[in-house]
Amino acid sequence: MEHGAPHATIADLLWPALNFLLFAALLARALRGPIREYFRERAERLRDGLEAGRRAQREAEALRAEIERDIAGLPALRERLKADLRAAAEQQRNALIEGARRVADRLRNDARVLADQEAASARVALKGEVVGEAVREAMALVRAAARPEDQERFVRDFVQAAGTVP
Repeated sequence: MEHGAPHATIADLLWPALNFLLFAALLARALRGPIREYFRERAERLRDGLEAGRRAQREAEALRAEIERDIAGLPALRERLKADLRAAAEQQRNALIEGARRVADRLRNDARVLADQEAASARVALKGEVVGEAVREAMALVRAAARPEDQERFVRDFVQAAGTVP
């Protein structure tokens, strides 16, 4: 079977294999430290990553438990908030009612004082009108009842009284 290709012998295969083995041994010897260091660092990174994952898982579980507690406490919190809001509204309502009572009392007192003042003013005005009307009526009666001799006597008495004034 000759097709023009030379036949390989064992020596032809042995030298390249031996050459490769020597190259691999030299590489392994020369790169042993860096390879060990690489795998040691890689293992350390993996351990750190696993520990960070476990830590994150513990934190997530704690957070989940806290959220579950918060969710379980929501109805009680809602009731407490409603009670607080009711109490605040009640307190505000009482304060508003008390303020309205004070304003109403002040308005009543002011109205009472104003009514008293108006009544006193009306009494004075009425008294003035009654006196004025009485004077007008008296003058009309005096004019109607006075005769000419009475008028002369009034003038004489007035002149005498005016002359004796110091």
